[in-house]
Amino acid sequence: MKNINAALTYKNTDQISVVKPGDANSVLLKCFDELINSVKSFHDNIVPSTSNFRKKSSSFSRALTIIYTLQSSIDFEKDLSVAKSLFQIYEFTRVALIEEFKTCKVKKSLQAVKALSEIRDTWNLIK
Repeated sequence: MKNINAALTYKNTDQISVVKPGDANSVLLKCFDELINSVKSFHDNIVPSTSNFRKKSSSFSRALTIIYTLQSSIDFEKDLSVAKSLFQIYEFTRVALIEEFKTCKVKKSLQAVKALSEIRDTWNLIK
């Protein structure tokens, strides 16, 4: 019973709130915002300590979950070259975060955040 309550609490608190749930572009922008914020939080807490280990782990986990969601939502049928490029950027970010989680040194994910921010800004112009 205790594990079920913990899972329900997590489910209710760790969701991305969307202003316009019917608008796919708003959902996508919110995903990018949450991903970028999660990666930045991961950077801020990269060196583990007793006070920030939970923040490092949760921001890392959240970022990977959002990356997986973005990768899963790519439409490879519409424009294969754009789809492949997006997938590669997401994959680069995922691999960088995993490497940095182990080494406790921020390197490649700084480049990834820059690319993700540019993609986010482009999507924002499309709306």
